[in-house]
Amino acid sequence: MMSSLVYPDCPTGNGRQITLAGVDMVLGAIDNVFVYPFLDINQLKHAISRTISRWPIVAGRLHITDNEHYLIELSDNPIPFTYIENEELERWPILPVVVDDQTILQPFVDSVPSEPTQDDPLVRFKVTCLIRSSEYVLGVSFYHMIGDADSNIHFLNDLSCLYQNLEPLSPGPIFERHLWIKKDANLTVDCCLMPLLKQLQDARKRDIVISDVLQESATTDPFHMSFSSKQLTKLRSLAAQSSEDITIQDALTAYIIVTFNKHVFISDKEYIRRTNTLINYRGISDTLAPHGQVDNSIMFMLSDDFADPLSLSNVAKTIRASVEKARNENFLSRWLVTVDLLMRKIHKEDQAWNFASYANEVWTNSNLKYDWASKVDFGMTDQCRFHTAGSMKFKFRVFQLNPVQGADGSWTRDHGGAEVSFRIPKNDIKNKFIVAWNNDVKENFKNVE
Repeated sequence: MMSSLVYPDCPTGNGRQITLAGVDMVLGAIDNVFVYPFLDINQLKHAISRTISRWPIVAGRLHITDNEHYLIELSDNPIPFTYIENEELERWPILPVVVDDQTILQPFVDSVPSEPTQDDPLVRFKVTCLIRSSEYVLGVSFYHMIGDADSNIHFLNDLSCLYQNLEPLSPGPIFERHLWIKKDANLTVDCCLMPLLKQLQDARKRDIVISDVLQESATTDPFHMSFSSKQLTKLRSLAAQSSEDITIQDALTAYIIVTFNKHVFISDKEYIRRTNTLINYRGISDTLAPHGQVDNSIMFMLSDDFADPLSLSNVAKTIRASVEKARNENFLSRWLVTVDLLMRKIHKEDQAWNFASYANEVWTNSNLKYDWASKVDFGMTDQCRFHTAGSMKFKFRVFQLNPVQGADGSWTRDHGGAEVSFRIPKNDIKNKFIVAWNNDVKENFKNVE
C-alpha cells in the first residue's frame, strides 16, 4: 500500500470561510466506487491536483462553534490518496448499483469520518488495482456538508474532464451559500409546514434513531428492480394519459406504490398513501440556488394523500403536483427558513432527524438525472461501473443502469434504463411483490392501470 498527499496545483482558497446553512448540516460522507478497465495513477493524481485548485472547498477543513454554527475554511490543504494492489479478487463481481452490504465496498473506500475533526480532510481518494483482472477500483469519500449528489458529481465530472485534458463543463462551482437565517434575526418556524416535516419534529438521540433503523433492517431484505428504457417509456405512457408533465420518475414511483397496494397489502389500512420526494431546487431562482451551486440544495416534499391509491395515473399526478408545489419560490423560501431553524436546533441538542420509516409512506431519492457511470468515466465510454452503499425500508433509491460486459468482452449499456433499490419486508410481502412484478414484466405491463 502506498499513501500520499495530493496538493492543489495552485492554491486558490486563501483562507476564505464558507459559512454553512442549517440545511447543510448533514453528517456523514457520500462514499462511491467506480470500476475501470484502466487508470493511469500519475495522470489521475495530477488531475486531482488541478481539480482541487478549482474546488478549494474540498481542500478545506470543517470548523464548528457551539454545535450550531458550521463553516468550512478554504485552507488549501492536501487530499489523501491511497494506492493498493489486490491479488486475491479474481475480478470485480457483478453487483447492483446500490450495494446493501456496506462491508463489500468498505475495503475500497478511505472514508471521511462521520464527524470529522478540525484536522480531518473532507475528501479522500483510494485506488485499488485488481492484479488478476487488471481492473482499477476508484473509491471516493466526499463529506456531505460540502454538498449533495449534484455537488459530488459536478466535482467528479470536472476531475474526469481534467484527467482527459478537457475543459470542465459550465457552469463552474459556486461555493458561497445562501444563509437563510441572518444573524440576530427574529424568526420562528412556520407552523403551517410542520405536518410536512415529521422526520424533523420527531428528532431524537442519534443512537435511538440508529437502533430503530437496525430493527427495521432485521425484518426486511434488500431488494433491487431493473427496468429497461423501453419498460420505463411504457410505464410513463400508462401513467401520463396524455399529460406531458408526468416524468418517468413519477411513473416509476407510482408503479411500485400501486403494485404494493393492489397485489401485496391485504387491507386498505396498509396502503401506501403518500410519498416523500427528495427534490433538487437548483435553478428555480438564482437568489435561492443557481445552477453550479455547491451545497445541499435539496429539500424533501410530502405529497397529499392519493385520492385513488390503486390508480397509476392518480398516484403519478399527485406526486407531480407535490414536486411542482415544492418548486414554487415563495413556498420553498418558507420551507428553507423553517428547516434551517429545525436543523440547527437538532444539532445543538445533539440529536438526529428520524429517518426510520413511517406507516403508509415511502421515500423516493432519485439519481435518475445523474449519469454517474458516464460523467465519471475518464474517457472510457460505457466501461465505467458505479456503485454506492446502503438501502432502507421503503426508501426507493433510483440510479441509471451500469454497463454490462458480454461474453466476447464488449461493453453495452441501456441508456435510459433504471435500477430501484430499497429494503422490503421479508417473506410474504416480498414474495407477493416479486410475483406481481414478474407477471407485469411478462405481460409488458398491459394490465397496469
